[in-house]
Amino acid sequence: MQNLKRRFAQLGVLALACLMLTACGGMGGATAANDSAARAAAGPKAVEQDPTIRITTAEVMELFKQVYGDKPLTKPTLDSNDRFLLVDTRPLGRFQEGTVPGSINIPVSRFQEEIPKLPKDRMIIFYCGGVT
Repeated sequence: MQNLKRRFAQLGVLALACLMLTACGGMGGATAANDSAARAAAGPKAVEQDPTIRITTAEVMELFKQVYGDKPLTKPTLDSNDRFLLVDTRPLGRFQEGTVPGSINIPVSRFQEEIPKLPKDRMIIFYCGGVT
């Protein structure tokens, strides 16, 4: 349990930056080249967050406590979770360096193809490496 708390402390910034990332869409009728150029010129932009759908680190920890209790976070235990799904939206390399136990990786570059495959019967919590 102490290891889990330490892991959440390390990933606290990630959980606080939970995003629905749907605001990362294109720029209307701009071409891909114009879109890339415009984004590069504008620099990083914070994604607006709806406070009604934001979840805090404490709330994620409470979900873990409710679902897993004090059970060790083994694959069978994590697979038994039917209440929520954690989606790590960082690039694969960062995901492989370390992630919240039980999360899956869907980098932003794969959103269009992967989002329709996500379960519709439970809460989905997206998190990344920052607020942009």
